[in-house]
Amino acid sequence: MGERRKRESILERTAEVFDLPGDLVAGLPRIELIGDRELRMENHRGILAYGTEEIHISGGRLVLRVRGEELELRAMNAGELLITGRIRGLELE
Repeated sequence: MGERRKRESILERTAEVFDLPGDLVAGLPRIELIGDRELRMENHRGILAYGTEEIHISGGRLVLRVRGEELELRAMNAGELLITGRIRGLELE
């Protein structure tokens, strides 16, 4: 296990033991879906694939697939992003 992976695992366990939000303690992705029109994600690691019907986002150890219609990356910076459109499904890998 790499040093970074060990550190993330320890932080995740610490968050669980002390009942703290994992996204704040370990830098885990935080996903907020507002209706079927807006998705916000904090602590992302970048866009892996982009199209109007599907967007893949790296969350470190997981990939979030957003599926829908007229999807658009409206805003993005190093820490968070905003996707709008008609969101029909989310899948975590």
